[in-house]
Amino acid sequence: MNKRCDILIAGVGGQGIILSSIILGNACILEGLPVKGAEVHGMAQRGGSVEAHIRIGCLYGPMIPVNSADILIAMEPLEGARYSYYLKKGGIAIVNTFQIPVMGETYRTEDMITIIKEKTENIIAKDFTSASIKTGSIKILNVLMLGVAIRYTPLKKESIEESIRQSIRKNFLEINLNALNQGYNLQFI
Repeated sequence: MNKRCDILIAGVGGQGIILSSIILGNACILEGLPVKGAEVHGMAQRGGSVEAHIRIGCLYGPMIPVNSADILIAMEPLEGARYSYYLKKGGIAIVNTFQIPVMGETYRTEDMITIIKEKTENIIAKDFTSASIKTGSIKILNVLMLGVAIRYTPLKKESIEESIRQSIRKNFLEINLNALNQGYNLQFI
């Protein structure tokens, strides 16, 4: 497998986007892979947009160039559409279909998926929020979606597990490891 992979994680404040980037970055270090990362989280504490760039095997800058991301992990559909311009043609979009209303307004999730489809047909769209609640907590949404994504990266699942052990407090460790496995083992038609 190619040892290079650009991953963009997008969502809103409080969804664990920064923690996800830390987990991925630490897993790269454990495997001896070069990694660069950057994050933008302006009004994140107010539910604002958050993005994290993780560049595995990259020797250049930390920001993913437009039209270059191999994987887009969108923890919210509107944010997935907003950041889909980073995705390369034929890249993989993993999209949580559960929407968080912006200033009380809703939108059609299907419209957001259509925007993402302009970049790729490789879309895994699912209500990952409900799946994380069934797994034990809405707070493990980020790790559940990482579990889906790592299948498409050069990283070993064991490295992600070790990174979670190093990054997550002990009292939340088991539920996060379970979420990773749930995401990794999800079947898609």
